[in-house]
Amino acid sequence: MKRILVIVDDLLMIHVIELIIQKEGYDADLAYNGKEATLLLNSHEYELVIADFKLPFPHLQELADALRLKKARKSFPILAIIPAAFLTGSVGGWFGIDADETVIRPFCPFELTVTIKRLLAR
Repeated sequence: MKRILVIVDDLLMIHVIELIIQKEGYDADLAYNGKEATLLLNSHEYELVIADFKLPFPHLQELADALRLKKARKSFPILAIIPAAFLTGSVGGWFGIDADETVIRPFCPFELTVTIKRLLAR
């Protein structure tokens, strides 16, 4: 079963994403901040990471550092969730994180599901 790490600090949003992932038959690990994400990235292998790019600065910086280290060892796609209000250009380069795909929040579950499947099929 494919394992996905979800990093979102909004409790409702993270559980909605978890339900969508589980409905599709994937395992989901949840992290609410950069510190939890770092611990999970260091202890598990993931086929996909879904990250909310509106985490507060210290958490986003921790997350970016952990993702760069993990990707240096094993490649995996990153799906960035970005609030529509924050979209001011390319996601590439935010704290050195280059997202493979983005989903603008609010999103419909179908859009997220299609994007996840496309990334996992690579």
